[in-house]
Amino acid sequence: MRVLVTGGTGRLGINVCKSLMQAGHQVRILDLNTSRNRQSVRDLDKTAEIFWGDIMQLNSVRAALDQVDVVVHMAAILPPLASSTPELAKRVNVEGTRTLIEATKEQQKNISLIFTSSVAVFGPTPDSIEPVSTSRNQPHPHDTYAETKFQAENLIRQSGLNFVILRLTATPYLSFEMSDVRRMFSVPVNNRVEFCHPDDTALAIVNAVKDFDTVKGKTLIISGGGGQRMLYRDMVSGILSVMGLPLPPEKKFTQEPYFLDWYDTSESERLLRFQHHSFADYLKDFARGLSQRYTELFIPFMRRFVSPLMGRAIVQLM
Repeated sequence: MRVLVTGGTGRLGINVCKSLMQAGHQVRILDLNTSRNRQSVRDLDKTAEIFWGDIMQLNSVRAALDQVDVVVHMAAILPPLASSTPELAKRVNVEGTRTLIEATKEQQKNISLIFTSSVAVFGPTPDSIEPVSTSRNQPHPHDTYAETKFQAENLIRQSGLNFVILRLTATPYLSFEMSDVRRMFSVPVNNRVEFCHPDDTALAIVNAVKDFDTVKGKTLIISGGGGQRMLYRDMVSGILSVMGLPLPPEKKFTQEPYFLDWYDTSESERLLRFQHHSFADYLKDFARGLSQRYTELFIPFMRRFVSPLMGRAIVQLM
């Protein structure tokens, strides 16, 4: 089966592409031709097809859709860039989706569409008593990113195409970038969060491809399940503790409620069978990734020398 992944060079997108290939699918990526994206695809199997193009350009999308069976639509402007460049977010997240729908309908064949939306469409839910669910909680998008994702969802529902919408929780990446530090303080320390391992998120998408007829027409939440519920302070503390660093002062974190929460994933887990990893598993994988990126001595050096001497100063400067 040939699967087109739009936005497939992103950190989660590459993970999805690798998982699709491991499952035996022929993968094609549509993404912008940038130095970062060219670097990103270097680790992919040589059988992956790379179509450099723009989701907002009809001709690019038409070419990428040729002989495709399934589209995993991941191309999007994400936070915080979506908030600082709202017009770009609307062009990519909404108009890009509209272009994809138009080109898909032109193909005159039954192409399945899997859209990676976001739990952001629910908006902040600080007063929730029960886990957030698609049946109990109506969308209340609170910012540009959420609004554009919800608009894209509605375009897909009205398109007449066969689709499934997966509302992904915010998934911590295994690779660390400086932009992650800037985003860290955008969530209150006491905000409820539910962890989901990036490999589990990728598996949910792979299983949606494999069992598409089972999930067709549904809107499902992809998150870690009841065993992975915590407060944001627990998540940040766990990640920083890998390097021996303490939690930054609470005053550095926003007080504004964030869109993350705990979720009812009973239906999505029953249908897609993807919840296999814990937060503890993620911390081990994160540590392994740091050692591979820098050196095996990086974490011991941070824990034994840097953190005891400068740990509190480092988090103050973040």
